[in-house]
Amino acid sequence: MKSLVVFFLMLAATAQAAKLSEMKPFNYEVLFTNPVCETYKYDRAVITTSGKTLSQKPQDVYCKPADEAKSVVRKNSPQYRIVEWISDKNTKEIFFAYLSFSSKNVSEALCEAAKRDVKITIILDHNPKDHKDNREAESIKKCGANVAVHYRGNEGGLGYAHNKIMMVNPNSSNDVKLIFSSGNMTGGTSINHENWNFITTTTKSFFIQDHLCVFNGMVEAGQAAKTFKAYVKECRTKITVKPEDDIRAYFSPVDKDTFQNLEALAMDSKLVQGMSHRFSGIFLGLIEKLKTAEKNVRFIFDDDIYWSANLKKDVGRNTRFEAFAIMKLITSGFDVRYLETNQNVYQLQHSKFFIFDNKAVFAGAGNLTTSAFSKNYENFYIIKIPSVVSAFSNQYARYWDKMSTRAEDMSRDYVLP
Repeated sequence: MKSLVVFFLMLAATAQAAKLSEMKPFNYEVLFTNPVCETYKYDRAVITTSGKTLSQKPQDVYCKPADEAKSVVRKNSPQYRIVEWISDKNTKEIFFAYLSFSSKNVSEALCEAAKRDVKITIILDHNPKDHKDNREAESIKKCGANVAVHYRGNEGGLGYAHNKIMMVNPNSSNDVKLIFSSGNMTGGTSINHENWNFITTTTKSFFIQDHLCVFNGMVEAGQAAKTFKAYVKECRTKITVKPEDDIRAYFSPVDKDTFQNLEALAMDSKLVQGMSHRFSGIFLGLIEKLKTAEKNVRFIFDDDIYWSANLKKDVGRNTRFEAFAIMKLITSGFDVRYLETNQNVYQLQHSKFFIFDNKAVFAGAGNLTTSAFSKNYENFYIIKIPSVVSAFSNQYARYWDKMSTRAEDMSRDYVLP
């Protein structure tokens, strides 16, 4: 595998395009899950904190597992595109790294690919420690001889193996397909609220070669933070092309300047819009700095945050401690709305991104926490491609204006349909 990487690094020596969007081939498609769900009505009248009467949860925001089937058959759904890429007759190799994996449709597509002798490398988080619990991944090993499953993270000074990346034909001599996302290969492809980024580009780009360093590092030296960081840093010295200036990947725990670059973009912006699932640590300080600098800051959280604070207990995947800290920021003018998801089935608002003055986007796998930027395996991106920024901005307007709920419009009592 090392020899293949070196070959492609040498092959790329003549590629000097300043922008990934100017290289050929190039296609970048952003797909948001935007699930299509049944109408879920309350069995009684529910009163909001401002005294209004509610009859149902917000349409296509609150969902149940039964809604997945009709959501994923749409040709613009992330899961549809994932399966399409896996099933393409030109797909010869797949690299696959996620925290968790339970999507049966994706599993079935990977199994069929393995039967065609497609080489498949899967990396998942080390927990659960009994790998039999990773049924979907383990079952694919039975579909073909060219399937490898590796477990990383939660050892050797590493936190979670929290990367969310898939590559198709990573060792091609020409074009390669790459997916990065906020979501895992779970309900994250369907009924969670997520963003999925589908990129077709060339192996001659720094962007792809950087990912190859990380992927091979996870396989060959990924059992400990020290060996992984040394592998990636050494591999990067062999990349002979310059990083593209319209998209740049940052990988934790290797890159130590990720947060600083994000913070610089935020402080240089007048309008900062964001979404997050988890939110704590260094990001609480960032919001305080932005408010002190009189920036316009808007954020959308899962309503688990709202209920964790109001009920004074952990709700869904969020904790009361992070909720209390966020509520303190809200009292200082932090403008917040909520997506009312289904805590009973751990349906999540799981997108994690910032938009800066509608000119740049920060997105990726990691939650907005200190650990995500220092200890976990994570992949983050700063994107300045206008069409991509526009896609995020348009979707954010949809979230803010049509799908999210103001605090005063939240129900007074914790009631689920």
